[in-house]
This record gives sequence, C-alpha cells and structure tokens, in this order.
Amino acid sequence: MTKNLLLMSCAAGALSLLAGAAQAATATATASAAATDESATNVTELVVTAEHREQSLQKVPVAVSVFTGAQRDVIGINTVADVTNFAPGFTYDPGNVHAYIRGVGRQSVNVTDDQRVANYEDDFYVYSPYGLDKSSLFLSREQIERGPQNVGGRNAAGGSIDMISVRPTDQPYGEIRATVANFGTYNIEGAASGPIAPGLDVRIAGFDHNQDQGYYQNLVPGRGTEGGLIHEWYGEAQVDWKPNDKFEFWARAFAEGWNGRGDAGSRVGFYDGSWDETNFTDGNAYTGAGLFVNPNYGFSAPNGNPAAHAAVTAAGAPPQPMVTSVQLFVPGLLNNPSAANSSVFASPTVRTVKLSNYDNFNYVATYHADGFDIKYTGGIQGYDYYLNDPGDGSGENTNVESFTLAAVPGVTPLTIFPKIQASYTEDDWWTAHDLTFQSTNDSPLQWQGGAFFYFQHYNQPYQVSDSLQPQLANPICLAASLCGVPGGAAPANPSHTIGYFDYKFNVESIAGYGQVSYKLNDQFKVTGDLRYSWDDKWGVENTRYIDFNTTDLMTPVAAAGGLPAYLVAGQNTPSVDITFLQTCLTGIGVNNLVSPSCTSGPLASGVKSQGVILPNGYAQRQLGITSGAVTGGGEVEWTPTPDIFTYFRYGRGYEAPSFNAGQVISSPAVKPEFLNSYEVGYKQSFGKNLLIDAAVFYYDYDGLQVPITITNGGLTQSQFVNVPKSVSTGVELEAYWTPVRDLSVTASYSFDYTEIATGCAGTLAGGVLTPSSNSFCVQDTNDPAAVFPGAKPVPGQVFVAGANNVFQSVKGDALPDAPENKFAIDVAYTWHFDPGALTLSGAYAYRASQSGALFNRSYNVAPSWDDVDLRALWKGPHDRYEVIAYVKNLFNTLQFTTGAAGAGLLGSASNIANPATGLDEISGFELNPPRTYGLELRYKFF
Repeated sequence: MTKNLLLMSCAAGALSLLAGAAQAATATATASAAATDESATNVTELVVTAEHREQSLQKVPVAVSVFTGAQRDVIGINTVADVTNFAPGFTYDPGNVHAYIRGVGRQSVNVTDDQRVANYEDDFYVYSPYGLDKSSLFLSREQIERGPQNVGGRNAAGGSIDMISVRPTDQPYGEIRATVANFGTYNIEGAASGPIAPGLDVRIAGFDHNQDQGYYQNLVPGRGTEGGLIHEWYGEAQVDWKPNDKFEFWARAFAEGWNGRGDAGSRVGFYDGSWDETNFTDGNAYTGAGLFVNPNYGFSAPNGNPAAHAAVTAAGAPPQPMVTSVQLFVPGLLNNPSAANSSVFASPTVRTVKLSNYDNFNYVATYHADGFDIKYTGGIQGYDYYLNDPGDGSGENTNVESFTLAAVPGVTPLTIFPKIQASYTEDDWWTAHDLTFQSTNDSPLQWQGGAFFYFQHYNQPYQVSDSLQPQLANPICLAASLCGVPGGAAPANPSHTIGYFDYKFNVESIAGYGQVSYKLNDQFKVTGDLRYSWDDKWGVENTRYIDFNTTDLMTPVAAAGGLPAYLVAGQNTPSVDITFLQTCLTGIGVNNLVSPSCTSGPLASGVKSQGVILPNGYAQRQLGITSGAVTGGGEVEWTPTPDIFTYFRYGRGYEAPSFNAGQVISSPAVKPEFLNSYEVGYKQSFGKNLLIDAAVFYYDYDGLQVPITITNGGLTQSQFVNVPKSVSTGVELEAYWTPVRDLSVTASYSFDYTEIATGCAGTLAGGVLTPSSNSFCVQDTNDPAAVFPGAKPVPGQVFVAGANNVFQSVKGDALPDAPENKFAIDVAYTWHFDPGALTLSGAYAYRASQSGALFNRSYNVAPSWDDVDLRALWKGPHDRYEVIAYVKNLFNTLQFTTGAAGAGLLGSASNIANPATGLDEISGFELNPPRTYGLELRYKFF
C-alpha cells in the first residue's frame, strides 16, 4: 500500500512538472546514447556521461569502459559476467548481486551495508546492477566508471555503473527477437516505438525468458536440476515529450518478476571437499552450525559409513553420540559427489528463488534556460525477494534422511531429521531524487551544482528451522533467570526455529554538491568539486536462538550415573532456548537486555534502546546512527595535441557506517570508511580507427568495512570490523582498433595489487594477546588455533578450545574479490555479400585467482581460469533481419565469478580432527555457466 501511494505521489509530481514546464533534468547520458544499430567500430566518437556531464569518451578525465548495443551484439556481451571480462578492474558476485571495482565493493549481504559501486538506470539510482544483462533491445549503452563519485547521485567510493535505455523513436519502429539454446532455453523479446502526437514519442517493450533445465543435477531422486532454471518476464513503457525547444520530459515504468531455481541466490556453483560426518556438531559450513546437529553425522552409523563409524568409536576420540541406524535418500552415496563432478550434488530440498512486485517508475525532466540547464531526475523502485535455501549439510549437501541414536533399555531412542530449512526474505523499496543546475554556454568557466535525496525501507528476515524435529517445538530454559521471562518457562516455538534473525530499517541520505572547471587555454583545464553527504539509518532488530546440539545431548545426567542425556532421555531430550544467554550473558552486557542477570551499562555505538525479551521469545533492540562527511576532488587536464588527452585526478570517497543488524550482539555498528584515490590517465586516438585508454591509480583506503566471523558463547556469528589501512594500486589498459573497415579488435587488461596494510600487535600475558588499538588483529573461526597452512599467528599465544582463539595478522593479504590480473580480447571480421553481411567474432578472457575473504587461505581462493567464446552474426539486406549463432565457454572450463567461501572442518569421512592439530577444508565456488550454445533470430518490422 505504501509503495502504491508513493508511486502515485511521484506520478502526480511528474505531471505537475509537465504542466508547469519549469523544472527539469537533462536527458542524461542517454539522450545522446547510441541506438541499437550504432556502429561498433566507431567508438572514438562516443559521447558518455561522467561526473554528471556529457563528454566525448576521448576527452573524459576518468577511467571508464563503454559498451554500445552494437558492440555487445558483435562480441556477445549479454550477461554481467561478460561485462566483467572486458571492463578492467570490475568483478561481480551474481549470487549476491554485488559489484566490485578495483577491490572496492560491498562485502556483506546485510542490507545496512551500502553498495560501494553506485548503480543507475537512466540516472536514477537503483540498488544493484541486476539490469546490466538486458539485451541491446533494451539498453543502448552500458558504462563502468571507476573511482569515487561525488558529483550527482548517491555517494559511491568505488565507482558507478550506468545502464542506459533505448529511447522512443520519432519514426515507427518495431522489432521482435527469439532465441533457442541448450539447457531448454527459449526467449522472446519485442519492442515497438513511434510518435503519437507532435513532439510526443512512446515505446513499449518486454521479454519472456525461460530455461527449463538447470546446470547442476540433483542426485536425490525426484529433485531435478538447479542453476539457471528460471521463468522471468519484463514489460516497460516509455514516453518522451518535447513540446518546445525549452523543455523535455522522459519517463519509464516497468514491472518484472521471476521464479525458479536460477538467478540471484540460487545454486550457482559447487562445494568441494569431504562431507563432515564424524563430529556431531561443528561451528562451520552448514546452516544452523553450532546450534543444531551436523546433518551428515548419520554417516557415522555402522550401516552408513564404516570408516566414519570406526573414527567415532576410536579410542581417544572426543565423545560423540552413537548412531544405531541411518536412512539415506540414495543408498550407497556416502560422500560429496560434487568433489568429483562439479555438475552434480545431493540435496533433499530444492532451492528456489522468487522475485515479485519488482516495479519501477522513474523520470527525467529538463528545462533549457539561457546559458544553463535545470534537470530533475527522480523515481521509485522496489521488489519482494524470497529464497528457499536448503541448509541441509556441509556445503549445503547431504544424503541423510534420518538417523537414530543409541538409548538405554526401555527408553525410546532419539531420531534426528536433519532436513534443515533456511528461508530468506527481502522486502525493499526506495525513492531517489536529484536536482541539478548546469552551465551550457561556451565560456571557459563551466559549473554545476545540485542536491540529492534518497529514502529506502527494507525488511530482511532470515529463519533457520527444522519442521520435522519435534524437540524444537517446546524448548526449555536451563534456569529461571536465563530466558528473560517470569518463571523461566521458554516461549513455545511452533515454527521449529533454530535461529531467527530479522531487522526492519530505514535509510535517508541527503547530499549537496558542486563542481567548477576552468579552461585556461586549448591545452590546460582545471576542475574542482565538493560534496557534503549526510546519512541516517535507523530500525529495529529481532533474534532468537534455540540450541539442540552436542552440548545438550552429551550433558551428563547425575541421576543416571553421569550418562549423556541422549542415552537416558532419548526422544525426550529437550532443546534449549539460549536467546538470553547468547545476547546478554556471554560478555555482552552493553546490549542492555532487561533482566537482573544481565549487566547494565552504557549503550554501545548505534544502540538506541535497551533490549528486551518479547513474549514470543525474540530479543529485540532499537538501532540507529547518523553520519556526515565532506568529500570531493579535483582534476588537471592536459591536451598537448588534438589526439592526445592526459589527466591527473584526485577523489575522496566515503561510505556511511553499517550495522551488523539482526543478531543482537555487542557493538553492532561499524565506523565509516574513507578512500583517497589518485589517478593518472592517458588517452590517444589515431584518426577514427584506434583509441587507447590507460590509467594508473593508487588507493589509500581507511576503515574498510568487512564482515568477519567471531565465536560468541560457542556460536559462530558475523561481526563487522574496520580495517585501519588497506591499499589498491594498479594499471588499466583498453584499446579499440579498426585497422580496416571490416576488422575490429577490442582488448582490455588490468593489473590490481591490493593488500591489507595494517598488521597485528599487542601485549602478551599468560599466552593471551591483548591487541593494541592501532593494530588489526583477527581470529579465524575456520582455523581457531591458527595451524592451517598460511596462518600468521602472533607468537606466544596459547590456544584453549572454547575459550581462547589465536589472533592472527592478515597484513599483506589481498582484498576480497580483487583478481590481480584480468585480460580480454575480441576479434571480429565482417564479409559483405550481395544479400547481406556475415560477421564472425572470437573472444578470449583470462582471470587470475582471487580470494573471497580477508584470510587468503586455500579454502578461500578461487583458481585462475580462461574462457573462449565464438559468435556468428548474419545481417540481411536493409538490416531487416539478423541471425546470430553462438557458443559460450567453448571448452567448458570452470570459471569462478568470485573468490571462494571456505571453511575448516573438524573432521572428514574417516577421522575426527582437532582444531589445535589440523583441519579438513571445504570450499564453495560460484561459477559462470558451463558451455552454452544457441541461435537467435531478429526481425525488424519498420
């Protein structure tokens, strides 16, 4: 309801703008954007938008990659992964829709953590670059701008991504496209455009995309395939009104949705390594870890895995419950099938994703005054996203349907049903408005200034549950004072929740900005810009923890001679509500949960109220924080000849504080981060046939916000921290070459060296390190004793399991998702025939290894890879129709989109490991699709 009211309000505001014809905005980068038939070989004449102003690509003082519709059609750039191949310094996480530029990007799925790369659809700020994969029928140009953005739009330390729509035409136009491909893919797209009145042009367009077979086969019978399998639909309408030479108005509305087993959040890769069968509870690698039992522990039964059973019963092994029987979904499947074949997995629950109510209305209005323009860009967008995530084992794989534990005679044995279910919901909407005044005369002095407003509301509940485990329904308290409610009786748990984490937040961002440039002569120009940003984030968080793990089941029962609880209580072994313990008594008094047993103290930074335990058992607390910063930069341009352009650019980036919301833990807020960027660029054109762009940059990064895992009362939780100092420095090269009319070469290369620049230091006493305030000391919960190869512990520490993890230094480790080397090249040649023309192109891409976490361990590193794509495009006479045949990932290589998400596990299929002596490792890899091939037909009616 709120969305609809705001949508109506925005529409009414836009109509009043039309009536008054006194407000406005330029047609953004898009008005001069090339149409879909723009020549892919004429890139030296492209006009792009940088720093809120249209400029020639050859003369823009910033590193920017541009892909026109025609260029994308020739090369085959039709996914975000393709864009990352050819844009230097750019990587993308398709599972979480996070973009990274030069090592700067959002590191967490927590929505309070802002995107470091600002995304725009026709100058309207949007939450993610999800629309970057739309075809050339919808996007006339895509633009990746690197470095801090301070002029216009929302504050962004990493850079910006511009998705620029194909606009309505003033002549009748109609086109339809159809594609068939392997994996049961069939798509249809269409668009129609033209004038309906003098000065008023309209366009309607849409698509229906389908893939009926996933990339990964589930070996559990009846579960089918996952990965890429989807039904997605989209429809848009545009109006472009130019009633006179003073005023322009453009608007777009769209609706979109999808559902299936593909797209953001779906299964996009595999987990290697052995399943962790030999420890009943392990704090890592599976959903509910630390709170619930290991879903794969059933393999430790005599009829499950004899080697695992022998390890559990071996003399000297840590005490573990004894399994008497096990039920497998697939008999004989005793270990991770993905370790041998990345295209298969085993999961009893299908992972599904759904996006609904993905609606948008945005507009741009422009008033051309004498000597300056007034432009107003605004809109509203939102969506509802749901992920059904089967958190059913190490690496989200298992083959165990149930297993039964031993019990003393006369007691009903306890049966574990390890079908863990994780559900994630994101209800998100926002509105953004940008008003800019910009000079348009021929004076050597040029200026612009404006204001930006942004408001966002989101709700992000995440629940882990096991509907089949009856003991979860009625948890107990260990003592009357440990549940935070009178009498000590834990509230019922009808949803069988293991862990519940939720936050409802609002974000408000206001900024004012200005830029002045002066052209000293034909060779030199200086520019300075200044921005003030103010950010406010506030909301409420809720959480609940229900324990059913080794601690509960192995607790000695004094009345039974010290036998473990699972033996003497069996099916009556209770689950335990530890919400109060987890949020208050484990050294987190600053949370101020109201109870005589919880230490009261000053509110931590960002905490706005004392916490309470609600009647439903949830711990609740109010959070909020405000922040402001002055940023800006400057440029010096030198144009020694008409064909050579050089520049020096300084920019300062800023990101507001973030919250580790949803867990009700100590110190939820993290400080803002700042980035100082220094860049030198060189651009040279050789006629209209060759353009070379080069940039050298250095980033001085203060307070980088990253999530790490911490151990809190035996549980592994996420915590945001600031890295005092880190660095990113490198070289980027791009070249567009057409040596002869029908031959084109597109190439790019980037070298990016990143590192954490702050080490770990402190005071040692009794084997315990107290870190100093100016150092950066972290503990790796995957390797708490710091014994894994590559660990860098501070000498002299003593590891005590469950009490004292070892602090390590990560100085010298690379920033997450920042490959040191990237290279891509495409060569295309066109043959002309009497009835048409044939263009053949081949593309090659290489990406070096990259880490997915601060700890550059082997289990966090994705290997290097390369890719070969081939494409043939036939254009019929008069450009009436086109036929495209393609194959992507010709050699079917494993192509890793991001660094790995790894873990060190306490055990494997045949042994129980000790964190002080060694670990088994498992890595989760996100992949680009395997080999795909298909045929596309395009037909233009006008």
